[in-house]
Amino acid sequence: MKVGLVIKKDTNHIVFEEYINFCSLMQNEINKKLSKNSEIEILEINSKINQKLREIDIIVLSGGEDVHPEYYNSKVKYSESLYNFNKERDEIELEILEKFHQTKPIFGICRGIQIINVFLRGALFQHLPYDIRGTVIDNAHKIYPEIEKFEDKRKLRHIIKGKIFDYLHFDENIKKENFMYTNSRHHQAISKLGKNLEILALSKDGIVEIMKHMELPILAVQYHPEQKEIVDYQLPLIKYFLNLF
Repeated sequence: MKVGLVIKKDTNHIVFEEYINFCSLMQNEINKKLSKNSEIEILEINSKINQKLREIDIIVLSGGEDVHPEYYNSKVKYSESLYNFNKERDEIELEILEKFHQTKPIFGICRGIQIINVFLRGALFQHLPYDIRGTVIDNAHKIYPEIEKFEDKRKLRHIIKGKIFDYLHFDENIKKENFMYTNSRHHQAISKLGKNLEILALSKDGIVEIMKHMELPILAVQYHPEQKEIVDYQLPLIKYFLNLF
């Protein structure tokens, strides 16, 4: 069984290694569950990726640039300086979802949850500090342009709550409280939920943090489970995902 990590070529080396570590945790759980050796394949985002994806069993969509509003029937609302668009990547990943969302399990991370939602006819907040002005309880979702440094963004934390905790198993090694206290490195998020999607967890200010498809093995998170400070607490979520198929 192959786990395919869909990722852009110029990803920060620290972040890249964290994605590999997260996929390795998934790989280890697959090996335990199926009693067979699985592999991780790095899939650089380009026009030829779909050929390689035919040989992949599980797709992991990584984080990255903002999804362009035209893909959810909207227009750019604010200054271009707030955004980092990559329409070529949008097109490629939407094509990936079109071709494989009904046949392969998919796990989405940050941008991953957003592109899945857009593909399923949902919409996004374009800039959280402006779009939900007055409703943010803490600073967890006020990261752009107020917080510019990469390391400072990585330190942001907030609590998530929801029905996901009815499905996860915790023990003395990984407690519920460890999993609830997660990170925040995004300025866009789901505003309108896509077709056949179900919310499993929210932040205190109402941002969708975890969702799944009601019929297909698709699970996605808005936060970054791969980040080294919290990745060891993500095993219950990985196990839940693997039990969807």
